[in-house]
Amino acid sequence: MKKHSRVGIFVCMAASLLVLSGCGKKEENVFQPRLDTEKDVTLSVAGFFGNFEALDQVTADFNTYYPNAEFSYEQISMEGYDEYLQANPDVSILMTSEQVFHNFGDQLTDVYADLSKADINLSDIDEKMLKLEYHDGKLTSIPIGQNIYGIVVNESLLEKEGLQVPGTYDEFLHALSVLKEKGYTPIQGPDSKVYAELTQSMLFDLLLSDEALYEDLMAGRDSAAEKLAPVMDKLKTIIDNGYTDLALNQTYPQDNYDEAILKFFEGDVPFWVCNTEKVSGMKKRESKSEAFTASPFTYTFIYAPLGEKGAYAYREPWYGMAVNQNSAEYDYAVEFIRFLTTRDEINEMADIKGVPSVAASENGVEIYRNVMNPEKVEKECVNEGKITADLVTNWYTCVNGYATGKYADTDTALQDFVKSCGGQKAE
Repeated sequence: MKKHSRVGIFVCMAASLLVLSGCGKKEENVFQPRLDTEKDVTLSVAGFFGNFEALDQVTADFNTYYPNAEFSYEQISMEGYDEYLQANPDVSILMTSEQVFHNFGDQLTDVYADLSKADINLSDIDEKMLKLEYHDGKLTSIPIGQNIYGIVVNESLLEKEGLQVPGTYDEFLHALSVLKEKGYTPIQGPDSKVYAELTQSMLFDLLLSDEALYEDLMAGRDSAAEKLAPVMDKLKTIIDNGYTDLALNQTYPQDNYDEAILKFFEGDVPFWVCNTEKVSGMKKRESKSEAFTASPFTYTFIYAPLGEKGAYAYREPWYGMAVNQNSAEYDYAVEFIRFLTTRDEINEMADIKGVPSVAASENGVEIYRNVMNPEKVEKECVNEGKITADLVTNWYTCVNGYATGKYADTDTALQDFVKSCGGQKAE
Protein backbone atom coordinates (compact mmCIF):
# COMPACT_ATOMS: atom_id res chain seq x y z
CA MET A 1 0.00 0.00 0.00
CA LYS A 2 1.66 3.23 -1.15
CA LYS A 3 1.68 6.07 1.36
CA HIS A 4 2.34 9.76 0.65
CA SER A 5 2.37 12.72 2.98
CA ARG A 6 0.25 15.74 1.94
CA VAL A 7 3.43 17.60 1.06
CA GLY A 8 4.56 14.62 -1.00
CA ILE A 9 1.32 14.74 -3.02
CA PHE A 10 1.72 18.43 -3.82
CA VAL A 11 5.35 17.84 -4.80
CA CYS A 12 4.28 15.01 -7.08
CA MET A 13 1.80 17.32 -8.74
CA ALA A 14 4.46 19.87 -9.46
CA ALA A 15 6.15 18.76 -12.68
CA SER A 16 9.15 20.99 -12.06
CA LEU A 17 9.86 19.16 -8.79
CA LEU A 18 8.98 15.67 -9.94
CA VAL A 19 12.49 14.34 -9.42
CA LEU A 20 12.40 15.46 -5.78
CA SER A 21 8.97 14.12 -5.01
CA GLY A 22 9.89 10.55 -4.13
CA CYS A 23 7.08 9.29 -6.37
CA GLY A 24 7.95 6.14 -8.25
CA LYS A 25 9.59 4.48 -5.25
CA LYS A 26 8.93 0.78 -4.79
CA GLU A 27 5.65 0.19 -3.02
CA GLU A 28 6.12 -0.56 0.66
CA ASN A 29 5.12 -4.07 1.66
CA VAL A 30 2.66 -3.34 4.46
CA PHE A 31 0.53 -6.28 5.54
CA GLN A 32 -3.23 -5.76 5.40
CA PRO A 33 -5.58 -8.68 6.22
CA ARG A 34 -7.62 -9.97 3.29
CA LEU A 35 -9.68 -12.69 4.97
CA ASP A 36 -12.22 -12.90 7.77
CA THR A 37 -10.14 -11.93 10.83
CA GLU A 38 -12.67 -13.40 13.29
CA LYS A 39 -12.88 -16.88 11.82
CA ASP A 40 -11.74 -19.82 13.95
CA VAL A 41 -9.07 -21.60 11.95
CA THR A 42 -6.35 -24.12 12.75
CA LEU A 43 -3.23 -24.29 10.59
CA SER A 44 -1.09 -27.41 10.90
CA VAL A 45 2.65 -26.94 10.34
CA ALA A 46 5.26 -29.66 9.79
CA GLY A 47 8.93 -28.81 10.23
CA PHE A 48 12.36 -30.24 10.90
CA PHE A 49 13.06 -28.57 14.26
CA GLY A 50 12.26 -29.94 17.68
CA ASN A 51 11.87 -26.42 19.05
CA PHE A 52 10.77 -23.70 16.67
CA GLU A 53 10.65 -20.55 18.81
CA ALA A 54 10.99 -18.36 15.73
CA LEU A 55 7.76 -19.78 14.29
CA ASP A 56 6.07 -19.30 17.65
CA GLN A 57 6.91 -15.61 17.61
CA VAL A 58 5.80 -15.02 14.03
CA THR A 59 2.52 -16.86 14.62
CA ALA A 60 1.99 -14.72 17.72
CA ASP A 61 2.48 -11.64 15.55
CA PHE A 62 0.00 -13.06 13.04
CA ASN A 63 -2.52 -13.41 15.87
CA THR A 64 -2.60 -9.63 16.27
CA TYR A 65 -4.45 -9.65 12.94
CA TYR A 66 -6.13 -13.05 13.21
CA PRO A 67 -6.75 -13.63 16.95
CA ASN A 68 -8.68 -16.86 16.38
CA ALA A 69 -6.05 -18.52 14.22
CA GLU A 70 -4.36 -21.43 15.98
CA PHE A 71 -1.24 -23.28 14.89
CA SER A 72 -0.34 -26.91 15.57
CA TYR A 73 3.28 -27.82 14.99
CA GLU A 74 4.76 -31.28 14.44
CA GLN A 75 8.38 -32.21 13.95
CA ILE A 76 9.12 -34.50 11.00
CA SER A 77 12.28 -35.91 9.45
CA MET A 78 13.52 -35.48 5.90
CA GLU A 79 13.83 -39.23 5.57
CA GLY A 80 10.17 -39.75 6.45
CA TYR A 81 8.83 -36.79 4.48
CA ASP A 82 6.86 -38.81 1.94
CA GLU A 83 5.41 -41.09 4.60
CA TYR A 84 4.29 -38.08 6.64
CA LEU A 85 2.51 -36.58 3.63
CA GLN A 86 0.72 -39.83 2.91
CA ALA A 87 -0.52 -39.96 6.50
CA ASN A 88 -1.30 -36.21 6.69
CA PRO A 89 -2.57 -35.12 3.26
CA ASP A 90 -4.33 -32.06 4.73
CA VAL A 91 -1.33 -30.49 6.51
CA SER A 92 -1.40 -26.75 5.82
CA ILE A 93 2.24 -25.61 5.82
CA LEU A 94 5.38 -27.66 5.24
CA MET A 95 9.03 -26.92 5.81
CA THR A 96 11.07 -27.95 2.79
CA SER A 97 14.58 -27.79 1.32
CA GLU A 98 16.58 -28.59 -1.79
CA GLN A 99 17.41 -31.95 -0.26
CA VAL A 100 13.70 -32.74 0.09
CA PHE A 101 13.21 -31.91 -3.59
CA HIS A 102 16.18 -34.01 -4.51
CA ASN A 103 14.73 -36.98 -2.64
CA PHE A 104 11.00 -36.60 -3.28
CA GLY A 105 10.56 -34.02 -6.05
CA ASP A 106 8.22 -36.09 -8.21
CA GLN A 107 5.95 -36.77 -5.25
CA LEU A 108 5.65 -33.06 -4.39
CA THR A 109 4.30 -31.84 -7.74
CA ASP A 110 0.69 -32.14 -6.62
CA VAL A 111 1.34 -31.00 -3.06
CA TYR A 112 3.16 -27.65 -3.06
CA ALA A 113 1.16 -24.64 -4.19
CA ASP A 114 2.63 -22.24 -6.73
CA LEU A 115 3.12 -19.18 -4.54
CA SER A 116 3.94 -17.00 -7.54
CA LYS A 117 0.22 -17.14 -8.33
CA ALA A 118 -0.92 -16.34 -4.81
CA ASP A 119 -0.63 -12.53 -5.04
CA ILE A 120 2.17 -12.35 -2.47
CA ASN A 121 4.37 -9.24 -2.37
CA LEU A 122 7.93 -10.59 -2.52
CA SER A 123 9.70 -7.23 -2.68
CA ASP A 124 11.12 -7.54 0.85
CA ILE A 125 13.03 -10.73 0.01
CA ASP A 126 16.40 -10.82 -1.73
CA GLU A 127 15.64 -11.85 -5.33
CA LYS A 128 18.71 -14.11 -5.49
CA MET A 129 17.47 -16.03 -2.47
CA LEU A 130 14.16 -16.71 -4.22
CA LYS A 131 15.53 -18.20 -7.44
CA LEU A 132 16.39 -21.56 -5.91
CA GLU A 133 12.81 -21.87 -4.61
CA TYR A 134 11.43 -22.28 -8.13
CA HIS A 135 10.90 -25.81 -9.45
CA ASP A 136 9.44 -26.47 -12.89
CA GLY A 137 8.48 -22.81 -13.07
CA LYS A 138 6.59 -22.88 -9.76
CA LEU A 139 7.57 -20.87 -6.69
CA THR A 140 7.24 -23.74 -4.25
CA SER A 141 8.42 -22.12 -1.02
CA ILE A 142 9.63 -18.99 0.76
CA PRO A 143 13.14 -19.26 2.26
CA ILE A 144 13.41 -18.48 5.98
CA GLY A 145 17.16 -17.94 6.22
CA GLN A 146 20.52 -18.25 4.52
CA ASN A 147 22.88 -21.21 4.58
CA ILE A 148 26.55 -20.21 4.64
CA TYR A 149 29.54 -22.47 5.21
CA GLY A 150 32.56 -21.11 7.03
CA ILE A 151 34.55 -21.09 10.24
CA VAL A 152 33.73 -20.04 13.79
CA VAL A 153 36.82 -18.25 15.11
CA ASN A 154 37.84 -17.92 18.75
CA GLU A 155 38.81 -14.25 18.54
CA SER A 156 40.03 -14.10 22.14
CA LEU A 157 42.37 -17.07 21.62
CA LEU A 158 43.87 -15.52 18.50
CA GLU A 159 44.37 -12.21 20.29
CA LYS A 160 46.08 -13.98 23.19
CA GLU A 161 48.50 -15.56 20.74
CA GLY A 162 49.21 -12.24 19.01
CA LEU A 163 47.07 -12.96 15.95
CA GLN A 164 44.18 -11.29 14.16
CA VAL A 165 41.21 -12.90 12.44
CA PRO A 166 42.62 -13.81 8.99
CA GLY A 167 41.10 -12.30 5.89
CA THR A 168 43.30 -13.76 3.13
CA TYR A 169 44.93 -17.10 2.43
CA ASP A 170 48.40 -15.85 3.40
CA GLU A 171 47.05 -14.48 6.67
CA PHE A 172 45.27 -17.78 7.27
CA LEU A 173 48.41 -19.83 6.69
CA HIS A 174 50.37 -17.56 9.01
CA ALA A 175 47.80 -17.95 11.78
CA LEU A 176 47.68 -21.73 11.29
CA SER A 177 51.47 -22.00 11.44
CA VAL A 178 51.75 -19.92 14.61
CA LEU A 179 48.95 -21.82 16.33
CA LYS A 180 50.40 -25.22 15.46
CA GLU A 181 53.81 -24.14 16.82
CA LYS A 182 52.06 -23.24 20.06
CA GLY A 183 50.54 -26.70 20.37
CA TYR A 184 47.04 -26.20 18.97
CA THR A 185 45.26 -28.25 16.33
CA PRO A 186 44.00 -25.14 14.50
CA ILE A 187 41.18 -26.47 12.27
CA GLN A 188 38.65 -28.87 13.76
CA GLY A 189 35.33 -30.49 12.83
CA PRO A 190 33.88 -33.95 12.13
CA ASP A 191 35.89 -35.89 9.55
CA SER A 192 32.84 -36.40 7.32
CA LYS A 193 32.27 -32.64 7.00
CA VAL A 194 35.32 -30.56 7.85
CA TYR A 195 37.28 -31.04 4.61
CA ALA A 196 34.34 -30.41 2.27
CA GLU A 197 32.88 -27.51 4.22
CA LEU A 198 36.28 -25.84 4.51
CA THR A 199 36.73 -25.80 0.73
CA GLN A 200 33.31 -25.83 -0.88
CA SER A 201 32.71 -22.07 -0.96
CA MET A 202 35.87 -21.74 -3.04
CA LEU A 203 34.81 -24.62 -5.29
CA PHE A 204 31.29 -23.31 -5.81
CA ASP A 205 32.43 -19.73 -6.47
CA LEU A 206 34.87 -20.95 -9.11
CA LEU A 207 32.11 -22.94 -10.78
CA LEU A 208 29.48 -20.19 -10.65
CA SER A 209 31.84 -17.49 -11.92
CA ASP A 210 33.14 -19.52 -14.88
CA GLU A 211 30.44 -20.87 -17.18
CA ALA A 212 32.94 -22.81 -19.30
CA LEU A 213 34.35 -24.52 -16.22
CA TYR A 214 30.87 -25.40 -14.99
CA GLU A 215 29.96 -26.90 -18.37
CA ASP A 216 33.22 -28.86 -18.48
CA LEU A 217 32.54 -30.29 -15.03
CA MET A 218 28.98 -31.29 -15.80
CA ALA A 219 30.17 -32.91 -19.00
CA GLY A 220 32.89 -34.79 -17.15
CA ARG A 221 35.77 -33.24 -19.12
CA ASP A 222 39.35 -33.57 -17.83
CA SER A 223 39.92 -29.83 -18.28
CA ALA A 224 37.65 -29.21 -15.29
CA ALA A 225 40.02 -31.09 -12.99
CA GLU A 226 42.91 -28.87 -14.07
CA LYS A 227 40.98 -25.68 -13.32
CA LEU A 228 39.84 -26.95 -9.92
CA ALA A 229 43.34 -28.03 -8.85
CA PRO A 230 43.91 -24.88 -6.71
CA VAL A 231 41.08 -25.95 -4.39
CA MET A 232 42.62 -29.33 -3.67
CA ASP A 233 46.12 -27.85 -3.50
CA LYS A 234 45.05 -25.65 -0.60
CA LEU A 235 43.41 -28.55 1.19
CA LYS A 236 46.59 -30.58 0.67
CA THR A 237 48.68 -27.80 2.19
CA ILE A 238 46.46 -27.68 5.26
CA ILE A 239 46.51 -31.45 5.74
CA ASP A 240 50.21 -31.93 5.00
CA ASN A 241 51.23 -29.25 7.48
CA GLY A 242 49.17 -30.76 10.26
CA TYR A 243 46.84 -27.79 10.55
CA THR A 244 43.99 -30.28 10.99
CA ASP A 245 44.12 -33.84 12.31
CA LEU A 246 42.10 -36.78 10.98
CA ALA A 247 42.19 -38.75 14.24
CA LEU A 248 40.92 -35.75 16.22
CA ASN A 249 38.24 -34.97 13.64
CA GLN A 250 37.03 -38.55 13.83
CA THR A 251 36.15 -37.98 17.50
CA TYR A 252 33.68 -35.20 16.66
CA PRO A 253 29.93 -35.90 16.64
CA GLN A 254 28.84 -36.36 13.05
CA ASP A 255 25.92 -33.95 13.32
CA ASN A 256 28.52 -31.28 14.19
CA TYR A 257 26.07 -29.61 16.56
CA ASP A 258 25.48 -29.82 20.31
CA GLU A 259 28.64 -31.60 21.45
CA ALA A 260 30.77 -29.82 18.86
CA ILE A 261 29.52 -26.44 20.08
CA LEU A 262 30.32 -27.36 23.67
CA LYS A 263 33.77 -28.53 22.59
CA PHE A 264 34.40 -25.17 20.97
CA PHE A 265 33.33 -23.47 24.19
CA GLU A 266 36.13 -25.26 26.03
CA GLY A 267 38.21 -22.41 24.64
CA ASP A 268 41.12 -24.25 23.00
CA VAL A 269 39.70 -24.63 19.47
CA PRO A 270 40.93 -21.79 17.22
CA PHE A 271 38.85 -22.59 14.11
CA TRP A 272 35.71 -24.76 14.04
CA VAL A 273 34.32 -25.52 10.55
CA CYS A 274 30.51 -25.51 10.25
CA ASN A 275 27.57 -23.68 8.69
CA THR A 276 25.05 -21.10 9.87
CA GLU A 277 22.62 -23.76 11.10
CA LYS A 278 25.25 -24.84 13.65
CA VAL A 279 26.10 -21.25 14.52
CA SER A 280 22.40 -20.66 15.23
CA GLY A 281 22.62 -22.98 18.25
CA MET A 282 25.64 -21.38 19.88
CA LYS A 283 24.10 -18.53 21.85
CA LYS A 284 21.68 -20.85 23.64
CA ARG A 285 24.52 -23.16 24.64
CA GLU A 286 26.85 -20.58 26.15
CA SER A 287 25.18 -21.01 29.53
CA LYS A 288 25.32 -24.81 29.22
CA SER A 289 29.11 -24.75 29.05
CA GLU A 290 30.82 -24.61 32.43
CA ALA A 291 34.08 -23.67 30.72
CA PHE A 292 32.55 -20.78 28.78
CA THR A 293 30.59 -19.55 31.79
CA ALA A 294 33.78 -19.51 33.87
CA SER A 295 35.94 -17.98 31.13
CA PRO A 296 33.81 -16.36 28.42
CA PHE A 297 35.46 -15.29 25.19
CA THR A 298 34.52 -13.56 21.96
CA TYR A 299 33.96 -15.49 18.74
CA THR A 300 32.82 -14.72 15.22
CA PHE A 301 31.88 -16.49 11.99
CA ILE A 302 33.88 -16.01 8.78
CA TYR A 303 34.23 -17.54 5.35
CA ALA A 304 37.26 -19.79 5.02
CA PRO A 305 39.86 -17.25 3.83
CA LEU A 306 41.26 -19.25 0.92
CA GLY A 307 41.61 -16.43 -1.61
CA GLU A 308 44.71 -14.38 -2.29
CA LYS A 309 42.59 -11.22 -2.06
CA GLY A 310 40.12 -12.52 0.51
CA ALA A 311 37.30 -14.96 1.04
CA TYR A 312 35.28 -16.95 -1.46
CA ALA A 313 31.86 -15.74 -0.35
CA TYR A 314 29.18 -18.25 -1.29
CA ARG A 315 25.57 -18.10 -0.09
CA GLU A 316 22.40 -20.10 -0.64
CA PRO A 317 18.87 -20.14 0.80
CA TRP A 318 18.29 -22.36 3.83
CA TYR A 319 15.01 -24.14 4.62
CA GLY A 320 11.78 -22.80 3.17
CA MET A 321 8.07 -22.80 4.01
CA ALA A 322 5.65 -24.27 1.46
CA VAL A 323 1.84 -24.32 1.35
CA ASN A 324 -0.06 -27.54 0.73
CA GLN A 325 -2.46 -26.78 -2.09
CA ASN A 326 -4.68 -29.61 -0.84
CA SER A 327 -5.15 -28.12 2.62
CA ALA A 328 -8.69 -27.36 3.74
CA GLU A 329 -7.29 -24.08 5.14
CA TYR A 330 -5.38 -23.17 2.00
CA ASP A 331 -6.45 -19.50 1.94
CA TYR A 332 -5.32 -18.91 5.52
CA ALA A 333 -2.08 -20.79 4.94
CA VAL A 334 -1.30 -18.47 2.03
CA GLU A 335 -2.31 -15.50 4.18
CA PHE A 336 0.25 -16.56 6.79
CA ILE A 337 2.98 -16.87 4.14
CA ARG A 338 2.00 -13.43 2.82
CA PHE A 339 2.47 -12.11 6.36
CA LEU A 340 5.80 -13.94 6.75
CA THR A 341 7.25 -12.29 3.64
CA THR A 342 7.09 -8.79 5.12
CA ARG A 343 10.51 -7.42 6.09
CA ASP A 344 9.98 -7.32 9.86
CA GLU A 345 8.63 -10.87 10.05
CA ILE A 346 11.17 -12.54 7.77
CA ASN A 347 13.91 -10.77 9.72
CA GLU A 348 12.37 -11.81 13.02
CA MET A 349 12.13 -15.42 11.85
CA ALA A 350 15.84 -15.44 10.98
CA ASP A 351 17.01 -13.46 13.99
CA ILE A 352 15.27 -15.66 16.55
CA LYS A 353 16.41 -18.80 14.75
CA GLY A 354 19.91 -17.35 14.66
CA VAL A 355 20.66 -17.48 10.92
CA PRO A 356 21.26 -14.72 8.35
CA SER A 357 18.06 -13.25 6.98
CA VAL A 358 16.91 -13.46 3.36
CA ALA A 359 15.33 -10.01 3.54
CA ALA A 360 16.47 -7.50 0.95
CA SER A 361 17.33 -5.22 3.87
CA GLU A 362 18.15 -7.62 6.67
CA ASN A 363 18.64 -6.91 10.35
CA GLY A 364 22.31 -7.13 11.23
CA VAL A 365 23.13 -10.02 13.57
CA GLU A 366 26.58 -9.31 15.03
CA ILE A 367 28.08 -12.77 14.59
CA TYR A 368 27.36 -12.68 10.84
CA ARG A 369 28.93 -9.29 10.16
CA ASN A 370 31.94 -10.92 8.47
CA VAL A 371 29.91 -13.10 6.09
CA MET A 372 27.15 -10.66 5.19
CA ASN A 373 29.64 -7.85 4.60
CA PRO A 374 33.08 -9.42 4.26
CA GLU A 375 35.93 -6.92 4.26
CA LYS A 376 38.17 -8.88 1.88
CA VAL A 377 36.59 -10.83 -1.00
CA GLU A 378 38.09 -12.91 -3.81
CA LYS A 379 34.75 -13.88 -5.38
CA GLU A 380 31.12 -13.68 -4.28
CA CYS A 381 28.31 -15.87 -5.63
CA VAL A 382 24.81 -17.06 -4.73
CA ASN A 383 23.48 -20.47 -5.72
CA GLU A 384 20.52 -19.95 -8.01
CA GLY A 385 20.19 -23.62 -8.94
CA LYS A 386 23.47 -24.75 -10.50
CA ILE A 387 24.97 -26.23 -7.35
CA THR A 388 22.93 -29.41 -7.14
CA ALA A 389 22.58 -31.89 -4.31
CA ASP A 390 24.44 -34.50 -6.37
CA LEU A 391 27.32 -32.13 -7.04
CA VAL A 392 27.63 -31.39 -3.32
CA THR A 393 27.55 -35.10 -2.45
CA ASN A 394 30.25 -35.80 -5.02
CA TRP A 395 32.49 -33.14 -3.53
CA TYR A 396 32.12 -34.57 -0.02
CA THR A 397 33.02 -38.01 -1.37
CA CYS A 398 36.05 -36.64 -3.19
CA VAL A 399 37.66 -34.64 -0.38
CA ASN A 400 36.77 -37.13 2.34
CA GLY A 401 38.34 -39.86 0.26
CA TYR A 402 41.47 -37.80 -0.20
CA ALA A 403 41.73 -36.92 3.51
CA THR A 404 41.37 -40.55 4.57
CA GLY A 405 43.94 -41.87 2.09
CA LYS A 406 41.64 -43.36 -0.53
CA TYR A 407 43.47 -41.39 -3.23
CA ALA A 408 47.22 -41.30 -3.68
CA ASP A 409 47.20 -37.67 -4.82
CA THR A 410 44.95 -34.68 -5.46
CA ASP A 411 44.90 -35.23 -9.24
CA THR A 412 43.36 -38.68 -8.88
CA ALA A 413 40.79 -37.37 -6.41
CA LEU A 414 39.79 -34.53 -8.73
CA GLN A 415 39.56 -36.80 -11.74
CA ASP A 416 37.12 -39.01 -9.84
CA PHE A 417 35.13 -35.94 -8.81
CA VAL A 418 34.83 -34.75 -12.40
CA LYS A 419 33.79 -38.22 -13.61
CA SER A 420 31.12 -38.44 -10.90
CA CYS A 421 29.65 -35.10 -12.01
CA GLY A 422 29.73 -35.90 -15.73
CA GLY A 423 26.32 -36.05 -17.32
CA GLN A 424 24.52 -34.19 -14.53
CA LYS A 425 22.27 -31.25 -15.21
CA ALA A 426 21.37 -28.33 -12.97
CA GLU A 427 18.03 -28.77 -11.28
